Amino acid sequence: MKQNLISNLTILKRIKRKSLYKPLFIKYSIEFLVIVFGILISFNIQTWYEEKKEIKEINDSILTLVDEIESNIFYCEEHLMQLNNMKKVNNLILDNYPNISKNNLIEWHNVYPFGHSYLKNGELRYWTSPEDYDNLYLWMITWWNTFAQNEIYFNTLMASGLLLNISDSKIREEIESVYITKKKRVQVNESLLKSVSDKIFKWVEDQRDNSINYITRDEIFESKLDNQLFNLLEDRAHRIELRIMSLENYIESLKSLKSNIENTL
Repeated sequence: MKQNLISNLTILKRIKRKSLYKPLFIKYSIEFLVIVFGILISFNIQTWYEEKKEIKEINDSILTLVDEIESNIFYCEEHLMQLNNMKKVNNLILDNYPNISKNNLIEWHNVYPFGHSYLKNGELRYWTSPEDYDNLYLWMITWWNTFAQNEIYFNTLMASGLLLNISDSKIREEIESVYITKKKRVQVNESLLKSVSDKIFKWVEDQRDNSINYITRDEIFESKLDNQLFNLLEDRAHRIELRIMSLENYIESLKSLKSNIENTL
């Protein structure tokens, strides 16, 4: 009898102990779940914030790129005008060859200027004043006008990896195509024109080196024009024409890219 009583008391103690533990279990379980849910909510908010920040950064980058493209369109159109003027002057030289005078060259270039430089403030200045016409003959037929559009922001996008984050794959591929592949065609034709200019410059120096007496470059153009130079000037005309064609196509590519990007924003 006594043993049964002890056993019953033990069972009652266990029941009482469990009844005491149950509220604590529920309490701590709720606190644990609150903590877990709090962490998950905080993580989701942080993820949402980071994604929103990245989207804004990409959109801001695209808008800045559009500004750069617009600036390059203006630059390329100015450059195209220079090449067209270069073509006109070169054709006038060929049409009047070998009767080329310094006064003729000055007159033609004043009407169709392409030789230029940039002032300290970045403003472009065409060479149309008397002091600009030193060594006139040489630079008039060897100038090729370097192509140097602004690519600072595109290069920044490439280096930072932001270009890869643009969700529209067609826009991303078009940006790369215009700035890399299509620009390369412009650069190739520029290098081909420069190679002809280098040959003309070499022709001038050979004339001087092969002369028995000292002779200036102006005197060479006034008295030693030959078929070799004429052929080089014809090659130059062909290379200028190719540069014009490739740059016209490139300008259209820039305009199309700008329009497509703006339509996606």
